[in-house]
Amino acid sequence: MAQTFERSQVGKRESLSDVIAVADARKTPLFAAIPKGSDPANSLFEWQADAYDPPKAGAVVDGSDASSPEDAAAYRAILSNYTEEFRREPKVSKRANLSNVAGIGMKKEMAKAIVKKSFEIKRDIEAAWGSDNVAQKDNGTVGYQGHGLGSIINNSAQTVLPIDAAFRTPSASIDATAMASLTPALVEGVMESQYQQVGEEKTYMLVSGTSLKKRFTRLTGYQVDLAQHTQIKRTSAGEAGSFADRVQSYTSDFGTYDLVLSNWLGWNYSTSANSTFRGYALDMDMLELRYQQDVMFEPLPDLGGGPRGVISAIVGLCVKNPLGLAKFAATS
Repeated sequence: MAQTFERSQVGKRESLSDVIAVADARKTPLFAAIPKGSDPANSLFEWQADAYDPPKAGAVVDGSDASSPEDAAAYRAILSNYTEEFRREPKVSKRANLSNVAGIGMKKEMAKAIVKKSFEIKRDIEAAWGSDNVAQKDNGTVGYQGHGLGSIINNSAQTVLPIDAAFRTPSASIDATAMASLTPALVEGVMESQYQQVGEEKTYMLVSGTSLKKRFTRLTGYQVDLAQHTQIKRTSAGEAGSFADRVQSYTSDFGTYDLVLSNWLGWNYSTSANSTFRGYALDMDMLELRYQQDVMFEPLPDLGGGPRGVISAIVGLCVKNPLGLAKFAATS
């Protein structure tokens, strides 16, 4: 019997949903949390750090004259970093921009590209400041690059723009223990070192990769029985009918870590992967982002092929004093 079958229909319209799905919603907690500082006047920007004298003996003899003048600026030093330019370059063809694309609309392809690339450049900035990048000066072949947190929170001298030895992060504040061997005692050792530098119990933002965050949950879920050296499980009950097994805040005798997950720490540009073991314990009052140019879009001339432009930012990371910060830098 003659009839029309769907499999051979002519003129069927494409059934395309008005949705473009992107599963990747990884945010930029560092970019969002670091306060904005003053605008630097040059690519090389500098600031001063200082420290107090250790206590000195008293027991001044009655009637004796002052005879030991002191230099109150003896410890003062200049720290520095470079601003770094980040760039994304959206471009679509003339016909592509004139098309009606499902999920985007009529003549909106370039507008969509600008929004997407603006989001990506924030990730570029986040990855740079969460990396081990060491500062470099523009030499005509490579551009200015700033120290990332992995380079700044360091007990060794950097090869370029080295941090003054008096203000380098103490080695006791840097832990590279493998994740499986990280214990509460080791964490408390890092926190004690931070306390010894700042002299008060503070709350730090511990920006952490997934493996480090998971390890902190395990640390609070188990403890070592000193008598038998066996592990004892401590459970955390949530609301009725639920079970909570997560740690958002970790408090010891020396302060508190508020844990915040990030996918952009210890970023490896060769493999396009982060280090899930990395973590930075940050006093946000000691950090600033300093912009020579905030994130902005500049349209470029359409030379006939279609609309194009540049999204760019020129920004530097200022860590006012690295002494009180800490780093977890396991490689496995």
